[in-house]
Formats: sequence, C-alpha cells, structure tokens
Amino acid sequence: MRLTIDETIRRTLIPLRDDELQLLEQSVLAEGIRDPLVVWRRNDELVLLDGHHRYELAQKHGLNFNIVEMEFDDASEAVQWVLRNQLARRNLTDEQRTLVLGRLYNQMKMEPLQRLSDSEDKLSSWSGCNATSRYIASLHGVNEKTVRRAGEFAEVVDAIAEIEPKAAEVVLLGKLPDAKTALPKVEPELLPKVAERIAQGKAHSVKEAVEHIRREERQTTKPVLQGVYEGLDIRRGDFREVLSDIPDHSVDIILTDPPYPQEYLPLWDDLGAFAARVLKPTGVLLAYSGQLHLPQVLAMLTKHLRWWWMCAIQHTGASGYVVAGGRRVINLWKPLLVLAPKDAPLSTHFRDFIEGGGRQKELHNWEQSTDEAVRILQMFGHPNALVVDPFAGSGSFGRAALQAGMRFIGAEILTTEGEKL
Repeated sequence: MRLTIDETIRRTLIPLRDDELQLLEQSVLAEGIRDPLVVWRRNDELVLLDGHHRYELAQKHGLNFNIVEMEFDDASEAVQWVLRNQLARRNLTDEQRTLVLGRLYNQMKMEPLQRLSDSEDKLSSWSGCNATSRYIASLHGVNEKTVRRAGEFAEVVDAIAEIEPKAAEVVLLGKLPDAKTALPKVEPELLPKVAERIAQGKAHSVKEAVEHIRREERQTTKPVLQGVYEGLDIRRGDFREVLSDIPDHSVDIILTDPPYPQEYLPLWDDLGAFAARVLKPTGVLLAYSGQLHLPQVLAMLTKHLRWWWMCAIQHTGASGYVVAGGRRVINLWKPLLVLAPKDAPLSTHFRDFIEGGGRQKELHNWEQSTDEAVRILQMFGHPNALVVDPFAGSGSFGRAALQAGMRFIGAEILTTEGEKL
C-alpha cells in the first residue's frame, strides 16, 4: 500500500531522536507494526497523518501495516489534528511541546472563528479578539498568555529552522535554558548570527549569544574613514555636542540613518529635538528607519515635529528576513520618514516610492547607497542647500550632498578604530 507524504504535514511533526528511532526499529522487527497508521483520504490518495517513522520502517523492511482513515474538510483541519495528536506524546521536551502548542495557535488563528468550537452555539462563549488563545488554553490547561507566547516561540523557531536547522534542533532538545523567553525577543538583524552560534555549540544561552555578538560588533566595527571625509565637514563625536553650534533655523535638510535596534530608541527623541531647533520653517527631516520599532520612533519624533509622509525605499539587493514578536516577514522595502517643523507646511512635491541603490557596505556596516541619497536630496532640496547628518557613518550622505551641489555638516561618534569617543 502506497501512502502520500504531504510536506506541509510532515514539517509539523517532531521527529524522533536517533536513539528513539533505533528502539522503534528493534520493536517493529521483533513484533511487527502493531499500531495502525492514521491517514486522510484526500480525493484518490491516502495522505499519511500519523506514523511516518513506522511507514519508513515498513518500506525499509517490507513489513505489513494497517491504516485508520480520518475525514477532514481540508488540509488546514488535517494539520490541526496532527498538532493536537503531537501534544498527546509523552516524550516531548518542554520546548517541543511549546513549539507544537504555538504552531496549533498560529494555525487556528488564521481560520474562521467557527472552527474554534464544534459544539458551541456560534462561539457565544469564545467570541472576541483573543478567542483562539482562550479556546486553546481551555483545551490544554494553560492560560491565554502561555498560548500566545507559544505562538511567538513557534514563529521564531520555524524561522531559525530555515536559517540554520541545527540551531533549531539544539533549541528543541532543551539545551538553552532561556530559549522560550529570550528567542522571541532577539532583534531580527541578529537572529541569523544567534542561530549560527547556537548551531556551532558556542552558546550556553540565548542571552549569552546576543551579548557575544553585540560585543564582537563593537570590537570589529571599523569604518574605513581615511580619505572618505575629504571636502566634508564631519565632526568626531556625539551629534548632541558637536553640532550644538549650528544656528537655529539654518538647515534645509536633515538626511540621516540612525541605528535601528531597541537599545538606541532614545536617540530618536534627541534627533527630533535637534531637528526642531535647526531646521528652517521650510526644512525637512528625512530619516531612514526600520519597521519593527516604527510606532515608538514616530511617537518620539512627533513630539517635536510635524508628521508629513513616509516613502518606501525598495531593496534592490538581497531581502532581509524579519522575525520578531510573532512576525515572519520577508522585508522588501525600508521606510524613509518625512517630517517638517510644526506649523510649517512642506511645499515640496515628491514621489513616495524610491528605487534603492543596492548594497553598499564597503566603508561601514550600516552604510547606505550614495546614488540613492543623491536622488533623495534632489527630490527635497536645491543647489547650495545645507544638509546635516547627525549619524554620518562613513560619510555617504555627505558625498551625495556634494554631488548634488549642496553643503554638508555631519557628526560621527565612531573613530577609525570603531571605538566611541
């Protein structure tokens, strides 16, 4: 009898460890395959739901087996049955059980609410924005927060499995004590590096991996600044100090790319205050930003400035993969935030979709494309305009200003050795 292996269903299963598989093989060779395999009759094929290892051993050794057929309306309902069946296994680690619970939650919350109860009268007791988590929590004896946190954990583990399968295996074997709580909090840009350290056995905890990567970045970030600043006024130090002499209301454009991680969020408040002081009434702040902390960034900037618009800069190179807070996103664009002084309308006409300039990281880890910046400056400025960048990095926005026939002042806190001044 030939059974169909559906990859979507197979990927939801927690595989047996090597020692467990050996014991199973010894058992079926001695006693045969006693338990029936569970299948779903989908049109003219029998899709295997439970018993994948036993089916492999049956094919390997030519063993007979029986089947039990299940009826489902569609593949989503079949996957949910498989996940519930997995939760009944006694040999799961805590991390594996949390993964399966999270996968079940993530699967069911995408379904119509009617799926949440077979017998309830139109979900009278389960309706509301958290209906799925309440329903699953009631079935498995946990609280709603546990279910939702499991969903976030499942999202990030599944993402890690795509990046570095060995890392996901280590996590699910329970070898990292803080995996369930710490992994969902890892910044998206750090996740591939964290997964790599876990796979290589170089981390005893997620927190340790993150701290090592942060420390390594601080030690190895060495922008090649020699000669780059030629013809540019870039001051070494914190912009809040070294740009304090810029006269009020004298700047036409602030074009900048502040750091995105959560630990740097307070800088956005200071950037907003600085822009409100130095921008002309007709001036504009143009700030690159990531999406993950965008609500907090906008809240801080709009304390000081008038929100105007957001442009989308298309990624023309490799796309990023964002995994955080229950999100799994293939990132194809980057926001360019447009803000103006309060009570001062921005009269510039511009297109809000900008083709990116591609990858340019030769001089700094966070460098942006000079060609891209030239186009942006030409959209919002005029020849001889004064451009300021409080986070100048290797000076790519300064070079862009010179190419556009504009003046430039910048600040950069890193020395050529990558150390803070």
